[in-house]
Amino acid sequence: MTANDPPLSSAPVWAALGVQHAILARAMPVVRHDIAGMLTIMRMAAVVLRRRAQDASEPLSAQLEQQEEHLTSLAESSRRLRHWDLQGPHAPEPVAATAQLARDLAYPLLAMRGLQLELPPPEAPLPSARVPQQPLLCLLLGAIHLLAEAPGGAPACVRILPGPSDNSLRVQAEGVAAEAPPATPTPGMPALDGDALAHLARHLGAGWRHGPGWAEIDAPRAP
Repeated sequence: MTANDPPLSSAPVWAALGVQHAILARAMPVVRHDIAGMLTIMRMAAVVLRRRAQDASEPLSAQLEQQEEHLTSLAESSRRLRHWDLQGPHAPEPVAATAQLARDLAYPLLAMRGLQLELPPPEAPLPSARVPQQPLLCLLLGAIHLLAEAPGGAPACVRILPGPSDNSLRVQAEGVAAEAPPATPTPGMPALDGDALAHLARHLGAGWRHGPGWAEIDAPRAP
């Protein structure tokens, strides 16, 4: 490239970041609900503790133990916000652990629409290979919502299954939801589509294949 050459367009990068934002925006309500709900409980518990602290005859150990449990839950929800940092976390994590995290983030909203999101049973575990978590998590959430928001109708169940290799996952739609309301993308954002997720996968250095009712993801190998 010489000084007279036109600068390379950043449009592909912005497009990939837009897809990533659309995916994470679908998970944000769950994290926000967990944090706000726990803060409300802790504020109420603090009021009770102040009142009971004035009565020295009543032990406070049980209430303090509950507060510690609430703090642990709040800290865990806050740690999930690190996935909105596009620079990380890229530390390798087991494929199975990332699949569990994706289910935790996607299941509440799907359940409200009458859809199931299932992982394999313990006797058929997902791969334990350690791969960079952020790319796999983002694409896995994208695949889940891609199938759940299918324009032809929502499936009854979305399953996360082992893929063809130790660093891959398959997401499979099964059945037809009987009374699921029509999918409504996040306001201001278009519905997800396979081509957009393929573009994001290239940006993240991951593999992506999809067809009617299924998608497969090859996570980048850990350096």
